[in-house]
Amino acid sequence: MGSVFRLKHLAFAYAAALTATIALLAGTGEVRANAVTPRQVAEKFDHVLRKSHKTVVTKFRLSTCRYAAAGEGVRCAEKPRVSVLENVLKFYGDDIRSAAIVLEPARDKGIGTLNYEYYDVRKDNAAWIYLSALGKVKRIISNSESDDSGSFFGSEFYIEDLDYRKLNDYSYKLLREENVRVHEKAGPTNRPAWVLEWTPTAERARKSKYGRVVTWIDRERHILLREQYFNHDGQLFKERTIRSLELIDKHWMPRQIMMNNLQTKRVSTIDRELIVFDRDVQDEFLTQRVLTDQAFRERHLGELRKAWK
Repeated sequence: MGSVFRLKHLAFAYAAALTATIALLAGTGEVRANAVTPRQVAEKFDHVLRKSHKTVVTKFRLSTCRYAAAGEGVRCAEKPRVSVLENVLKFYGDDIRSAAIVLEPARDKGIGTLNYEYYDVRKDNAAWIYLSALGKVKRIISNSESDDSGSFFGSEFYIEDLDYRKLNDYSYKLLREENVRVHEKAGPTNRPAWVLEWTPTAERARKSKYGRVVTWIDRERHILLREQYFNHDGQLFKERTIRSLELIDKHWMPRQIMMNNLQTKRVSTIDRELIVFDRDVQDEFLTQRVLTDQAFRERHLGELRKAWK
């Protein structure tokens, strides 16, 4: 059935409203001593990701293509490769369990993954993939040296781009504060943002494709607005942009996420077509049975789909 793509759950929880203030010395971009620390900014961001809801269920479309410049934007220079998936995610304190199932294209239908993420940096995450054509479940071993194993379903999103970062895997630097242009559902707007640099620890760097990441975090809502990724040579090579940011069930969520690879000139887009938060997801659903038992899976998903927005 062709190459087996590595899947990883989407990190869907960019939501909830908190408040904070940070003061800058006029015209300098330097943070005053009584402002929040870089670690505190990361903690506020992480709190919204992990604590604002218990579960999230989505249906999303993933498309990837080579692109060409088109005015101030880009356009596909070839027919995009498109996949449609359903994803169910549940928090267990700071730990996460999730399952993703491929709906389209027909040749990949039924391929699924089960993922257990652990907040403790001493514990490795666990992931399994089910190959519907073979009827087998295999453990996924991610190899940071392999572009194929690092790619999310053959896209420009790497598996680690969709993980929830573990705070103790990084050191932090608050670079500056600035306004950033954000495309919300109601229209474009400017939002005040912290610009936070994440530098992986030596242990994390051995497993990551990135030497550092720079994140624009909304100062008031503490959600992701933009992100840049630098390789281990310090070169900028990927950019994440969010669009159609929408308040859904009191959670801020981008309906569309774009990942632009500046080196390969390829762009991948995730479009969240349907979504719902805080539905009852039974623990038994997030076991290997969800991968192998279609009737069991559909029975549970049928109830969850009723609440989609």
